[in-house]
Parts: sequence; C-alpha cells; structure tokens
Amino acid sequence: MIFKSFIVEKNISLIDEHLAVLFYGENIGLKDDFRRFIKHHNKNHEQVSLYQNDILKNPNLLTEQVLNTSLFSQKKIIIINDLSEKLKKQVIEITEKPQNDVKIFLFSENLDKKSLIRAHFEKEKNLAVIPCYQDNEKTLSIYLRNKLNGYQGISQDLVNMLIKNSGVDRKVLSQEIEKIKDLFITKKIDYDKVNQLINNAYNIDFDNLRNCCFEGNKIELNKNLGQISIGTEKAYLYLGSLNSRVEKLIDLNKLLAEKNDIDLTIDTAKPRIFWKDKVNFKKQLKIWNSRKLEEAKKIIFQTEIVVKTKLNSLSDVLIKKLLVELCCLAEPTS
Repeated sequence: MIFKSFIVEKNISLIDEHLAVLFYGENIGLKDDFRRFIKHHNKNHEQVSLYQNDILKNPNLLTEQVLNTSLFSQKKIIIINDLSEKLKKQVIEITEKPQNDVKIFLFSENLDKKSLIRAHFEKEKNLAVIPCYQDNEKTLSIYLRNKLNGYQGISQDLVNMLIKNSGVDRKVLSQEIEKIKDLFITKKIDYDKVNQLINNAYNIDFDNLRNCCFEGNKIELNKNLGQISIGTEKAYLYLGSLNSRVEKLIDLNKLLAEKNDIDLTIDTAKPRIFWKDKVNFKKQLKIWNSRKLEEAKKIIFQTEIVVKTKLNSLSDVLIKKLLVELCCLAEPTS
C-alpha cells in the first residue's frame, strides 16, 4: 500500500497496522525525520537498528532479530538502513512470514519501478511504502511554519530567506530552525537577528561556481575553485544548492516543451526567476536536457550519501569533485 509522505508526517499512527514499512527516495532529511518519528512513536518497544552490510555478512541476522524478542518488552521494532536490491530475497521472505509483535522499517535510496522490493511492498495490503521525494520551496515553507508554530514574527521574507540559505535542503533547514529556537526562547523572532545569525551560512561565491559548472565553463570553474574556500561545515548547503538548480532546470525543461520559447519559459516560470539570474538560466537551459539532468541528480545523490554517511571530513574535496563532474556533463551534446 502506498502512502503520501506528507500525510504520514501529520499522523505517524497511520502505518501502525502495517507489519513492515519501506521508505525510499532522495530526500535524506525527510527519511531522518521519519526515523525520529518512528523511534519516538514506539519508545516503549525494544528497538534494533541494522545496516544492510551487517545482514549481508551474517545472513541469519535478520531472521534471528525477528524471532528473538526481549524478556522485558513484548513488542519490537527493527530499522534496516541502506537497503538495496541485494537484500530483496531476505526482505521478501521475512515479510511473507510476519510476526505480530515485530515491526520492520526499511530505509532505502531511490528505487525505480523495476525494483522487486518496491513492487512487493506496493502490492501487499499488510505492507506500506512511502516515497520520500526531494522538497521544493512550497513543501519546505509548510515544514518551516509547522516547526515554528506558535512563534511570532514569521513573515514570508523570513521564510524565503531561511529556505534560500538552506539550499532547499530539509536537513540544513532543520538545523537552522533549532538555532532559532535556541536564540528566541520567548518565541518572538527578530528578522534582523536571524539574518545576522545565518548570513554567513551560505557563501555567495558558490553561486559563481555553480553557474560555471552548469554552463560547462571549465576555465572559469578551475580558476574559481582555486580561489574559493569550500568549508566542510557548509557541504549540505552546497549539495542543496546544486540539487535545487537541477530540479529547477527539470521544471523549466517541462515548461519549455509547452511554450517552445526559452524567453517565454523563463519569464513565466513559477516561482519567478529573479531578473539577474535570467541570463544564467537561459544559458543553462540550452545545455541541459532531461537525460543530462537525470544523470546529474544521480551524481549529486551519490555524493550526498558519501558525505553524510562515510566521508564527512573530506566533504570539501568531494564537493569540488562533484562540481568538476557536473561541468563535464554540461559539455554540449554532439
């Protein structure tokens, strides 16, 4: 059974009757939120977290965890992280023989329509699947307002500023929200203080790097990479910025197919494109087709996974490597 992520966000108990739930997709921040919701919602249950590599190394591990429950807790939840098709046989077998006192929550990267695991969870009534797609300005605006519900001073300008400075990344935005909660304990938000708090969070020079990258300008990219310091603590912002540009170009490609005119496409795009950015978008729209953009999404997502799970200390190197890869991908199609 398929659930919309925003519906389950509002009421996590909607999946209580399902014996196993699969979360898949590119939105790492959203999946992190669901992990927290699940752990809090089942705080009186025994909780076990496993990773795919653990199960691959010990094929009996998952079955043992399902069958073995604690003497101190009658119910148990098992969270499986980094799931892929490598575990399809074990996952399908274990969910075909469910235990009423054990619930399994699985978190995976993006699964295409050919995925056997995804198909299995979609068709079985006692299983649930929740796609976690990337956020956009609208979904993050709702997310932000919900998180700061009860606070005064939440203007649209404040919302726009926070989303822009997050690089349209839920994980980064969540961190900024926590800073605001710590700063404004009276729940009265001062726009100028927030602006001062996060003003240095986003290196404006990265805009130049991003434009050189998406315009396939290797000479300028190489020169700028040597002049600009890419801080490891800003990696999520940079990743969000690159992913946001890809998503925007995907939307513009779809609109261009309808309008059949680049200038009209850029002028009528929603959200509206700021006037000084129109020249860059026009150049990039001529270069990036749907095939290239899908490839770019995969490259960014793979880098994001490595940064967030394995090599955070080398994120500056990984971001530079990513920029070069995208710049090469932007080369004109022969």
